[in-house]
Amino acid sequence: MELPGYQPFYIDSVEALRAEIDRLGLEIAVDEQLDPLAQPLAIGSRQLPNRFCAQPIMGGDAAPNGAPGPLTLRRYRRYVDGGFAMIWVERTIVGPNGQPGLLRIHDDTHAAFAEMIRQMRADALEHSTIVLQVASESVESLLHAATLAASAGFDGVDLQCPREALPEAVRRVREQFPDLLVATRLCVYEATRGGFGVAANDYRKPDMTEPIRLVLQLRQRGLSLLNVTAASPALRGAERGVHARSDAESPDEHPLMTLQRQLSLASTIREAVPEVPVVGSGLSWLRHFVPQVAAAALRLGMIDMAGLGRGALAHPDLPWRVLEGEKLEGESTCMVCFACSRLQAEGEPVGCVLRDSETYGPIYRQMRRFDADQLMAGAHRCHLCEAAPCVAASPTRADIPAFIQAFRNGDEGRAYEIIRERDPLPELTSRIPSHGAETEGACIETTLTGSPVPILDLQYAIAWRARDRGQTGVRLPGNSTGRSVAIIGAGPAGLAAAIRLLERGHTVHLYEQSDRLGGVPARLLAPHRAMNNPRAEIEAILAPALAATRLHLHLGVTLGKDLSLDDAFLAPHAAVLVATGLWGERFLGRVRTKARGVIGALDFLESPNDVTADRVAILAGGDSAMDAARLAKSRGARDIFIIFRGARSQMHWHLPDSWFATAGVHAMMQWDPLRYEMDQLGHVTGLRLRHTELGTQTTLPVRLVIEAMGLDVPGAVRDELDRVAESGARGAEARLYQAGALVNGGASVGHCVAQGQSVAEAMHRDLTS
Repeated sequence: MELPGYQPFYIDSVEALRAEIDRLGLEIAVDEQLDPLAQPLAIGSRQLPNRFCAQPIMGGDAAPNGAPGPLTLRRYRRYVDGGFAMIWVERTIVGPNGQPGLLRIHDDTHAAFAEMIRQMRADALEHSTIVLQVASESVESLLHAATLAASAGFDGVDLQCPREALPEAVRRVREQFPDLLVATRLCVYEATRGGFGVAANDYRKPDMTEPIRLVLQLRQRGLSLLNVTAASPALRGAERGVHARSDAESPDEHPLMTLQRQLSLASTIREAVPEVPVVGSGLSWLRHFVPQVAAAALRLGMIDMAGLGRGALAHPDLPWRVLEGEKLEGESTCMVCFACSRLQAEGEPVGCVLRDSETYGPIYRQMRRFDADQLMAGAHRCHLCEAAPCVAASPTRADIPAFIQAFRNGDEGRAYEIIRERDPLPELTSRIPSHGAETEGACIETTLTGSPVPILDLQYAIAWRARDRGQTGVRLPGNSTGRSVAIIGAGPAGLAAAIRLLERGHTVHLYEQSDRLGGVPARLLAPHRAMNNPRAEIEAILAPALAATRLHLHLGVTLGKDLSLDDAFLAPHAAVLVATGLWGERFLGRVRTKARGVIGALDFLESPNDVTADRVAILAGGDSAMDAARLAKSRGARDIFIIFRGARSQMHWHLPDSWFATAGVHAMMQWDPLRYEMDQLGHVTGLRLRHTELGTQTTLPVRLVIEAMGLDVPGAVRDELDRVAESGARGAEARLYQAGALVNGGASVGHCVAQGQSVAEAMHRDLTS
């Protein structure tokens, strides 16, 4: 008989479920008497009020230091409110280092975990038993994590470490913490040839000899609780027996066959080691028939608790509704659409995209922006206009219809060449634009449908893929001109000029005050935008010039401090370009206040993780205001007030307008900040404001003010430029040029790139005429 393949959920009644189980020849009990789910369960000294367990699913929403973030707290509070008797908190790395977004428990996050437990228990009608899954290669690290978890108020710990170290880890934790539940979540069937729990002669069949032996060892050393999982075998294609099916994939078999395996393996372990309560898995595909199958498995003694992972994300109040006698509806349960798994695979915050769409829908759609089908669909909405408005609006005048046409034709190499003819830094300009308001704002689809062609996303994807193919390096001519050019400032304008001058055959000496290239956008703004590290693009472009010694980097050198535009500096170079950009922050008043609770935007963006407050005012005007606002919100600010002297349309802000509709975000346009009000200790308590049209004044109570009113020329640079200007030296005669924000006052990255190229071409003409 042909193996029944995967089926999306299609069953409309309990009778149909029983019929399908019989048709497939499976043994899965179904019970419409749900009272086993309401039975209490004693585990150690703890009395659980029901048999529902929220399974651990990595949420990807931790704070930068690994502490629980706002979405983490929201998820687990919802499980408590929904009636789960046991809540198994997701995989938590032991120690301060780890992948961004994952929970990490260490001395600096201990208090945050304790606060999470406090919030989970606050106002709860019944206390859930809360288990923290902790992961480390080291038994000593797990012991330290158990110390922190017990102190924070967790009821138990799930120890995750190499299997050979697990018995010792269980013993050590049990001896030191006799009242703590010691648990582990164990995959008892790895579904690969030679894998744990796999029959020697057939990877498709489980063999529980080794798993039972291990669980017996763990029981002898003090294991309190076991969470049983099993993988699904790959039954078709080249991956058969080599890799199991991931949680983000549909199994190669009917889901009811997968469920039978999960329940059967849990039952086998429980029968062999009856002293250890077992949490069963794999129920979510059943949607609104989860209770009937879970109740039957409990009545038959196959499991002690019904675990829900995806099902809990989709329907966090499922236990409460079942225990209150409500009939579940399919429209509120997990559809096994795998969207949560895709979010997890991409390192995004994880939740149910369909049932919790207001929270996770925007995250999912943002993640999908760069999927091939999404990009191609966007490209096919382009009208390939002649005299295209988007080209006229582009600072670099890139031939947008031409590169989109090449992309649509499947020629991404040609698409990149079209882009780089006008824009040598396409990744950077596409991710830090006001560019988007310009090019996409001019797209005729904006007028026709309200949804522009995703020009910047297409440019970004084409550029990073070209970099991956090794296509982006600067194209050096065979012969050098023998002329040396100095460029002071390695921001967008300086880099664009350097690239063009290198392509014209000149040798470039690039001077930069910081320890990296890219200027303000790369150093401070990019880490808070949805983009790859801009250093990767810059390094790939410049690599051929560095290898050929046509480019020489001088980092940590500041104009006006470490070098001066005097004859000694100018003499070795045929020309000098000053493109230092704007680094001096503008602030309220003649001098920056020394009030506690007032910080510049650039300092805030590079500040430690604990710099925040519940009420934050942002004096907006510069590009960093948006990034500061988003960072403040991610750090837990409850209310953020965006203060701007002008209209919304005049502000450098590139997040969608819907951001201002987010709870706790307040847009205060046309308010002029006057002064700070402080307490006796010098800490800011309020911001005095005046409406620019009405003239009315008010005081806004705040605890933190971020000054993000834009940037200016640093004092030392201004002094040096003033000195040179007084000498009358300028232009081709003096071999001294300026470009970028020094000239345009801080326009978009695209404008700075365009101006850097333009000035570079003028320099080349002057040098070769």
